[in-house]
Amino acid sequence: MKKLVEALKTFGLSEYEAKVLLALIAKGELTAKEISEYSGVPRTSVYDVIKSLMDKGLVESYGKPMKFKALNSEDLMRIFSKKVEENLRFLREELPAIEREKTEEVKVYRGELAMDKIVELIKDAKDEVLIIASHVPEEMIDALKMTKAKVTICATNADKIDADSVYVLRKFKTEFRHGMVLIDDRVVAIFFKDGTSLAVIGSGEDYVLLYKMLAESILNSDLVERVKR
Repeated sequence: MKKLVEALKTFGLSEYEAKVLLALIAKGELTAKEISEYSGVPRTSVYDVIKSLMDKGLVESYGKPMKFKALNSEDLMRIFSKKVEENLRFLREELPAIEREKTEEVKVYRGELAMDKIVELIKDAKDEVLIIASHVPEEMIDALKMTKAKVTICATNADKIDADSVYVLRKFKTEFRHGMVLIDDRVVAIFFKDGTSLAVIGSGEDYVLLYKMLAESILNSDLVERVKR
């Protein structure tokens, strides 16, 4: 019986509720007095416990004097199964949201892995990709062809890239590839490519907001010229 009580408690029942429910399942129709006798729950607590079980849809009442009975085991299992499914659905929806809201995280990648990580982020983007760079590397250009997200490019070679919004960086001439990539307003990748590649990839609300403000400042400056297509 103790194991059954513990099992029922995992579905949100209190110990008294579990004991009363088990007494009704075992004995059938009982009065409040009989419930107290069979379950061991104090008489003064029985009515409150029964009311709680009735509110949960697990117990029914009828007749004079009033008697109580539990739903049959099949119906009880259906209710408990539905509760489990609802909890799992809730966790599937909410746990990822908590992960996205966790504290800022910054990681550094070097060599081929640096560009690979950024390419992966671009391909997996769902809403928007914003790239501001001295010159967009070929690896990123190829990745942009595979993303379904809206693409905004600001770079010296931006007019040669297929994108939704294009800003040509006129006053910046260098073969040194470096810049930033903002993915879905949730991840920022700062990259440097001059012989050896380096990428600093960070997340977190404040971290992303800082670079988003920087990006807006650049796009609205006289450093760039928007290309109409």
